[in-house]
Order: sequence, then structure tokens, then C-alpha cells
Amino acid sequence: MNKTYDPHSLEQKWYETWEQQGHFAPNKQASGDTPYCIMIPPPNVTGRLHMGHAFQDTIMDALIRYHRMKGEKTLWQAGTDHAGIATQMVVERLINAEGKTRHDYGREKFTEKVWKWKEQSGGTITQQLRRMGSSLDWERERFTMDDGLSDAVKEVFVRLFEEGLIYRGKRLVNWDPVLHTAVSDLEVLSEEENGHLWHMRYPLTNGQGHLVVATTRPETMLGDCAVAVHPGDDRYKHLLGEYVELPLTGRRIPIIADEYVDPEFGTGCVKITPAHDFNDYAVW
Repeated sequence: MNKTYDPHSLEQKWYETWEQQGHFAPNKQASGDTPYCIMIPPPNVTGRLHMGHAFQDTIMDALIRYHRMKGEKTLWQAGTDHAGIATQMVVERLINAEGKTRHDYGREKFTEKVWKWKEQSGGTITQQLRRMGSSLDWERERFTMDDGLSDAVKEVFVRLFEEGLIYRGKRLVNWDPVLHTAVSDLEVLSEEENGHLWHMRYPLTNGQGHLVVATTRPETMLGDCAVAVHPGDDRYKHLLGEYVELPLTGRRIPIIADEYVDPEFGTGCVKITPAHDFNDYAVW
């Protein structure tokens, strides 16, 4: 026997033997009445496994092997995730290198490109899981763009909606103007910039002058729904309940009071654009 353990000479050979002989599939002759199943949190096909994957997969593998040894019908469901936007970005870069865009390919051909990328990148992840010794049932491996898996997701969402457990509402989202889709906060990198105030006149609809609104984001003006002032600001108390005409649009929007406004900042008049800013949304 060698003085030190050499994983390379043993682990890969035995893992391949176990997989080929179907030892990771649920035992059809299992005596237990209650099956045991874990769906692996599907790793994204856009990268490689990290220590977090190794940690959680080791725990799941221990549980699976324990229940399998108890004689229960045990399944560790294998799967990988297409990582939606991240995969699309990777595949689009490959297409852009050809001097084309996804629109040149069309939906069907572009989807084929995604599948090819999955075979290349997703294969790396599944091989890493095998080298870790994770006893997944590879015969049942799924991918989030499988028709069957997509249908299952639709079924679950429809059921949850019908049971009143989820609902669709209007919410502020991070919008990607290139991909034309919403992206999560995790996929957004925020940067601070030095800006300056723009002062714009909002005419009073009663014809008695105007309010001067100071803002760092004049381009959002077309979405304004109100102009807010602080309720304790004596300069504007007499205007509460009045309306101003939103420049360039002719829309009438109200003058409202809210403690969110800092009377010391700018002119003390804040444009409220609920579709642009979370604070504005809360005020509106």
C-alpha cells in the first residue's frame, strides 16, 4: 500500500464504475414506503463551481447516501440552469464577434446557439460534480430550457397564482436598454457621479406665477406625477392643493406636501417621478 493516499488513481475509476452500473438511480426494489428526493440547486452553466457549491453539495451527498443505505427509494435530481441573462450575454458576445446580432439569427437559431453553449460550459460543471464524488442520478439530468422542465415551471406558477399565493404587480425594476429586459439588483453595478442641479420652471395653472424645481435628473421630467414641498415650508403652504403644468406635456400635476422633502436642498420643490425612483414611488 502506498504511504500516502492518491485520489487520482482511485476516485475517478470507481466513480465511473458506480455511474455505469446505475448505483445512483433510485432502487426500484427499495423496501421503504417513503421515497427521499433532493433537487440540486441548479448551478449556472455560465461558470464553474466554487467553494459554496462544494460545501452544499457535500451536505446533500451525505444525506442522499445515508437514505440510500437505509434502503429507501432515493433520488438526487441532477440539473443545470441556463442563467437567463448571463448566458444570453455570453452567447451574444460570441455572435457579435461574427459581426452579427441575435436578431440576425432569430429566436429559434439563437436558442440553438444557447444549447451549444450549454453543452460546452454546462459540461464543465457536471464533470466537476463527478470529480467531487457527488452521487447524482445522471440518467435524469435536466436543464432549465428543457421543454419538460419549462412546462413544470409554468404549471407551478399558474397553480400558485390560482391559489392566491403569488400575484403580478407594478414594481420598479432595473431595465437593461440593450437586452430589453429587467435585471435583478444582484446584476447591477452602481456608480456614484458628481452632478449638478438643473432649475426648471413649472407654471401654476391658476396663472399666478410658477414653481422652480431643482433636480439632478431633468431627463425624467416627462414622467413627473407631482411636485412635493415640505409641509412645514411656509414659502409654499399657500400653494398646497394647487396644480402646475408639466412643461412640454401640458399635463396638470398637483402640488403636494410630504416630509420626505428637504426644504434646505435646492429650491425646496421636488419633482416626484414614481416610475424612476423608489423614494418617489413611496411618496406617490
